[in-house]
Amino acid sequence: MRRRMSVVQIWHLFLCLTGLLQWDVCSGQYVVHIQKGPLYRVKGFPMSLSCNVSGFKKQLVQDFQFTVNRDSSPIHMISTHDPNFPYAVFLSRVQKKEIEIERLTGSSVLLKINSLEMDDAGVYYCHTPNKDDVYHGTYEAETTLFVVEDTLVASYSGSASVSASEGDSLPLLCQVSTQTFQHTHVSVSWFLQGKDTDPRPIISLDRDLTVRPGAGFEERYRSGLIRMDKVNDTTFRLKMLEVRRSDSGNIYCHAIQWIQDPDHLWKQIAQKTTNACHVHITAVESKLSAVILMEKDHVIEGERLRVICSVSGFTGPLSVSWQHKKDSEESFSDIIGLTHDGVTDESRGRNIQTFRSSGGNITLDINDVMTADAGQYKCIVTEWIIQNNGMRKKANTQSQKDISVKAVDLQVTLKSRDTKRVEDSPVELICAVKGPKTPLSVNWMFIPSLSPTWRNIVSINHTGEIIWGSEQRNYQLSVQIHSSRLIFTLRIPRSSRQEQGNFTCVVNTYQKNIQKTSKNSNLLAVMVQKPDSKLTLSIPRSSLESSVNADVKMECSVTKATTNSSRFKLSWMFKSQMLLTMDTDAVVRFGPAAGLEMTQRFRMEKSEKQTFVLSIHQVRTSDSGEYRCEVEEWLQDPLGDWYPLGKKSDSTMLHIRDEESGFRMNKAKTELKVREGEPLTLKCSVDGVGSDSTLRYSLFWFNQNLSSSVPLITYTYDGRLKYNDNDEGRFHFSSSEVGSFLLVIPRSLQEDSGHYYCQVDQYQLDCKGQWTHKASDTSGSTDVSVHPLDSKLHVQKENRSLNVANLQAGFTVDCLIDTRSSDMSVFEVTWSRGLKDESPVIIFKTSRDGTLHSAMSDKELLFGHPNATHYKLSVPNIRPSDVGLYRCHVVEWIQTAPNHWRRIGEDASGGLSVSIEPEDEEKEIKFTTNTTDRRLDIKEGDSFELTCSLNVLKEDPTLRYTLSWVFNSLKSSSGISLLEYLNDGRLEYHEENKRRKNRFIFSRPSLSAFRLVVLNSDRDDDVGQYYCMIHQYQLNCDGTWKQTTSGKSGVTTITVHNIESKLLVQKQNQTLNITKLPADFTINCEITSWSSDKSAFEVTWFKVHNQDQPISIFTAKRDGTFDIGFSGKNLVFGRPGVRYYTLSIRNINPADMGQYYCQVDEWLLTSANIWKNVASDRSGETSVHVHNKDETEKQTDPLGTSLGVLIPIICFLALIIVILLIREYKRNSDLKKKKECLWAENHPLNPVKTDAGGDQL
Repeated sequence: MRRRMSVVQIWHLFLCLTGLLQWDVCSGQYVVHIQKGPLYRVKGFPMSLSCNVSGFKKQLVQDFQFTVNRDSSPIHMISTHDPNFPYAVFLSRVQKKEIEIERLTGSSVLLKINSLEMDDAGVYYCHTPNKDDVYHGTYEAETTLFVVEDTLVASYSGSASVSASEGDSLPLLCQVSTQTFQHTHVSVSWFLQGKDTDPRPIISLDRDLTVRPGAGFEERYRSGLIRMDKVNDTTFRLKMLEVRRSDSGNIYCHAIQWIQDPDHLWKQIAQKTTNACHVHITAVESKLSAVILMEKDHVIEGERLRVICSVSGFTGPLSVSWQHKKDSEESFSDIIGLTHDGVTDESRGRNIQTFRSSGGNITLDINDVMTADAGQYKCIVTEWIIQNNGMRKKANTQSQKDISVKAVDLQVTLKSRDTKRVEDSPVELICAVKGPKTPLSVNWMFIPSLSPTWRNIVSINHTGEIIWGSEQRNYQLSVQIHSSRLIFTLRIPRSSRQEQGNFTCVVNTYQKNIQKTSKNSNLLAVMVQKPDSKLTLSIPRSSLESSVNADVKMECSVTKATTNSSRFKLSWMFKSQMLLTMDTDAVVRFGPAAGLEMTQRFRMEKSEKQTFVLSIHQVRTSDSGEYRCEVEEWLQDPLGDWYPLGKKSDSTMLHIRDEESGFRMNKAKTELKVREGEPLTLKCSVDGVGSDSTLRYSLFWFNQNLSSSVPLITYTYDGRLKYNDNDEGRFHFSSSEVGSFLLVIPRSLQEDSGHYYCQVDQYQLDCKGQWTHKASDTSGSTDVSVHPLDSKLHVQKENRSLNVANLQAGFTVDCLIDTRSSDMSVFEVTWSRGLKDESPVIIFKTSRDGTLHSAMSDKELLFGHPNATHYKLSVPNIRPSDVGLYRCHVVEWIQTAPNHWRRIGEDASGGLSVSIEPEDEEKEIKFTTNTTDRRLDIKEGDSFELTCSLNVLKEDPTLRYTLSWVFNSLKSSSGISLLEYLNDGRLEYHEENKRRKNRFIFSRPSLSAFRLVVLNSDRDDDVGQYYCMIHQYQLNCDGTWKQTTSGKSGVTTITVHNIESKLLVQKQNQTLNITKLPADFTINCEITSWSSDKSAFEVTWFKVHNQDQPISIFTAKRDGTFDIGFSGKNLVFGRPGVRYYTLSIRNINPADMGQYYCQVDEWLLTSANIWKNVASDRSGETSVHVHNKDETEKQTDPLGTSLGVLIPIICFLALIIVILLIREYKRNSDLKKKKECLWAENHPLNPVKTDAGGDQL
């Protein structure tokens, strides 16, 4: 239906065009919008007032506060951010939530008043405090609210209770009126509330005079069974024809008063509900009855199911609905129906029929019934009676019955007369099938013994088609039909081992080409055995004898075979190792027992059909022994594959007579016991060498204790000598005369213990100039035991005292070794000096390789080594600092192999106590030191300070001092000199502490104070005890400096603790809504707390989208380099402060939406110049939302472009609007002239036509 444009719609279009003209002008200004007034609301009913703000820049969430002006007096009502904002007149209602603000978005709210009072009328102001840096726009908007009295009246004047029968009519009346000066509309609805159900609308008259049926009443409304009429201006009538029992309950009338606000939107301002009329609908009694009849309660699967529903006691047309419920289900489902007009309503896609025969029988037929059709069947019969008013009235009855569907009873059995068969014999498998006479398919399946996969041999389809598998050539199939069963026979004419396994037959039943059942037979195992071997062998002679260099032949014959087609694989064995073999194709191969020399003398051939001959050319004595002939018989199965049946063997002994050479080895067994490091000599000799110059010998020396069979040395008859790679250089081999061999190990090891023997081969030069192997023999064994050295080291331990009077003479510390473990021992000697109550300090060391190491940088020490067991160290030009207890420490070593040394023992000498007899003027103590011990606990990476102060008893310009700072590590028992400050002002560092030199700062703030600062403390290097040694020097008259006295400070114990993590990154969360593109945003990363001022930081920014894993987008490393994870993005890194980092993302797009945060890793550089990760922390999240680009482009359209396009369009549309307004005005004038009443009694409302979905047409 064609509609005309209303005045309201034209007015909306006009306002829209006006807003477009102003849109670009106001863009960017802060504007507050409030619902346009004046507004009229009814006392005692709720009211809501909307307010929103636009044009703000920074804060996404704006604050709102409402004020009402009564008689020119503004009164604070409510605020979103200030709980103390309401005045007393509103405070109680605000606290009780009778007045509240509902926030719709960050920039939009609703003011809600639950129950209006007359005093609530006035001018309402919506104010938003400014949160931007500048003021630009308006921050307040106002509207006017009028509160009027409630004049809406709705009443029901009928009976409080009404009873009716099914099919009767039910009219109800409702009076609705209102008296207001404002133009309002009223909507009226009738509701039905059943027992224990919520009210639901029956029919409604909307404010625009449209009639609408409620949910569930649409069909009755379209059929004209429910209608609503307006009898007069205040009376509304509900008329229900043919009521149903579901219409029982309370029916009442509900009226709503509506008003149109200045924004042309209709608002509900009041509502009333009438008293309810209790309606009771009684059912009409009927004699209709139905009974389900069947000949039997069960059917067989595949048969036809026929169910009869016998109906009686009816007078009118009948309709029936058949339903079915399976045993596993809780509710019935429809199968098929038959209307009272005889129309079939089928709900399933199978061959199902229902029909009505003569009388009252209604039949249900289901062809090809299945087991799924078992269960309860129900027939629901409805009788349709024509009443006096022409309407139909129905009565229902139902009956149900349990019906079972039995599956097809199929029996499949597989058997055989004999399942254990010899290969190449026939096998018959019989598959017997008992069951209904329905089409069948049979599949013969087979799984081999060593296979996990079933194979399909042959299939007989239910159509009679036979499909063979891949092995058709070895199977035969037959079928026999009997009255009670079917026999399917599978025959294997010539069985083989490939048919050994499990067989089964699978039978399927079909109905109309649809498989109904499937049944597997039992598994039947078939075993195919090899035939018994009949192989026999014969060797003509069990023993052969021959002389050296003669030719020998040995025969091995097969006298009987299992079959005439047998093949043979023959092997000749010599001394339990295979010498030669001939396969079934007569190909000869040499085995591992045949060396290169044997391959030239041994031959095997097949002289007759089953005779095999081994020929040996120029036999030697080494060829003597047992020769065994092994024959393996091979048979061919029916499929053409060859397989071994069994082995038989026979042997013969070959004796070779040697010429009398007298060659034999000395078989005597000997024992040798030596100490580690002593020489070891092994001897191997040939007895009866003789004077034959044509004889030479090859030798192999073995150690049976070694896991490897490789000889230690190999000496060939042509003079070549080869050592084992691991022992070359340790062994000395010699042969002073023919047949006598010596093996010498100059320095024996414990690993050299074992059983040694040699194997000697005799070779002879023949007349052709060829060396021929004559004989071979092994010697007796030599049992060698190498005992480890016992430590016999002893250093002279005489304790002596030395009181030095002449300082220029010096003194010597001797180190005398009384005994040693071996003459081949070498020594490592270390001299140390110690004071009372003090750990000794190493001053000099000589290594076993002869290198010298001095720990005294300010003094040259003289080392001496008069003999192998005498070491000495001389200290010239004695100083007072040289006093103390001197001793030497000796470590004994012995070389067991090249580049391999073993420590045997260690011992220390007695002590030499050195003291100085001072001159009378030098006996007076010139200074003292601070001996107080103290303890310092510091954090790793911090610095600590060590001080050493002097208390000089007498100021003397001829006095100077030498200071040494000594460090005792927890890992060492002796002190180490860190640095030394000499009396001439030089500063020297100990050789072992030069790597720590850069961390030491030495200073002398005054003449009597020394200070050492250790930077960047380290737990591994700096934990221990520190003290200083001070030596005083005095200037002599001859211009030389002479040490006068010494002193030691107290001990400072340093403990270095791990750094405590104090890293903290600011964790403020924020949300960014970006509506204008292109745009940028920045992610801040501010470090508010850190563990050390020396820390370096590595900052990584991450992005998280939805529930995905975080993705690294940018890393600022501690060394100042960058790692960019987003390729193609314009990222700008900034560092406004030392610990303040920023990352800006330029030209963003919707793909940049997500959560962003930064992670900070704190690093510290240790004293070993290694970076250490101290702590990690992450910032709060910045949530970025990017709006649609198209919408953004529309909002950011520049003023010039917008006006250039819109002004011509707006002018054209304004002309059309003026024309439409004129036409609408004329139409309204014509309507006013008409006298006909809109709501006359004889002009009821015509129902609004709706489609099936309830939409208006």
